[in-house]
Amino acid sequence: MKKLVYIILLTLSYCTTYCQKHPEAKRANHWYFGNGAGLDFSSGIPVAVSNGQLDSWESCASISDTSGNLLFYTDGDTIWDRNHNVMPNGTGLFGRCNPFGPNNSATQGVIIIPQPKSDSIFYMFTVDCAENLGARGMNYSVVDLSLNGGFGDVFLKNQLLFAPSTEGMAATMNCARDSIWVIGHEYGTDAFYTYLITENGLNTIPVTSNVGTVITGNAALPICISPNGKKISHATELLEFNFSNGQVNNEIFVPVIAGYGTSFSSNSKKLYSSISGNLILQIDATLNNTTDILNSIQYIYQGLSNDEYFGLQLANDNKIYVAPQDTTKITTIDFPNNNGAAVGFNPYSVDLNGKKCQFTFPSFVESYFTNNYNNDCHSINESSTKDTVFVPSIFTPNNDGYNDVFNIKISGYKNIDWKIYNRWGVLVKSGKLKVENDGYIDLWDGRTNAAQKVTDGTYYYIVNLIKNKATITKKGYIQLFN
Repeated sequence: MKKLVYIILLTLSYCTTYCQKHPEAKRANHWYFGNGAGLDFSSGIPVAVSNGQLDSWESCASISDTSGNLLFYTDGDTIWDRNHNVMPNGTGLFGRCNPFGPNNSATQGVIIIPQPKSDSIFYMFTVDCAENLGARGMNYSVVDLSLNGGFGDVFLKNQLLFAPSTEGMAATMNCARDSIWVIGHEYGTDAFYTYLITENGLNTIPVTSNVGTVITGNAALPICISPNGKKISHATELLEFNFSNGQVNNEIFVPVIAGYGTSFSSNSKKLYSSISGNLILQIDATLNNTTDILNSIQYIYQGLSNDEYFGLQLANDNKIYVAPQDTTKITTIDFPNNNGAAVGFNPYSVDLNGKKCQFTFPSFVESYFTNNYNNDCHSINESSTKDTVFVPSIFTPNNDGYNDVFNIKISGYKNIDWKIYNRWGVLVKSGKLKVENDGYIDLWDGRTNAAQKVTDGTYYYIVNLIKNKATITKKGYIQLFN
């Protein structure tokens, strides 16, 4: 009977960890990091793997399919496919800071984002390193896994979003759980830039939020977003994130969280920060003023001056993994939803089978680790979603029934006047539309005004949106692949 009770409790514990997870949580099953190190979480516990080709002190990202099978991974410069071969056109990405030596990179130099409702299109975002003052900025590249016999090819690379950048970058689902926000920060200003990826691709026009610290000097501080998508930790501030419209606001000054590694617990209520390699602390992220937050500090680990605990990353088993630099075993915080000493700090508890961890672990869409997955748009003021526009960055008019038309998603506008130019500035298509209903509006099918099909390439759009005699203009580039 006691054995039966134990089995039931174990089953309930397993369901608490896995049964309420994000439906794409298994995309974070495979980790490659450090000097050939890797972990496979497919069984529910981390198992060391030694087949990875990655060798990086910091920048690293990996992605699996929704069943948990490895797809590809990267160090921010090179992309390896699931068989650990370099992907075609998969070198020379801007997330590794190579001109400054092999051991230089950005703290969160690369992250991989699957395009919603697509099994083949993946966006890779990179940010430049502090050694280069972020000069190459935040860029994106696109992998298509339908190419190269299903092993993938990089068909668009190092497309600039903004520059200069800091080393921080994070991603979360939107409130409707059908799109993904990617957040970066400009170096030398207080500007967050937030980009939305929907089933139609990336909107290269950012939501800009000027809030919090002006980042100069130390550009290596990470951006950490809570699994529920509502809080951001960055530099010396805890901020709110509106995952309906992409705005960052309501900063609270919390100087103690300005560490190299940060991570929220799976319930999004606790925030952890690693300071100077020998201190890990916990704060209550639900509090809303500096004094209360500072009073909530719990010291999880206080070590020796030569300790080197750096990166923190939440995983699918609800544990936070801690990166001890240049070691063959890593540390875990086993119960990060708990308070203080009850978190279960477990030093050097996961063996890497002889491979070495360095400063960080792979970055993922943090929503994958939430235990409360649901459509949460009801908690957002509806007025914040009015008069919105989404413009994609890629379309493929090849008549395969997917992404065949350049369309935009609008809300609150009544008329559209638009023009498409080729790279020589020649007008190829134009039109005017009266909008009857909000939603996706088809603009261009990849043909000229004379109904001739255009060639692959980069085109420039100007879209004028009219409402009550006021006009808003959206401009940018669209990539066309037949």
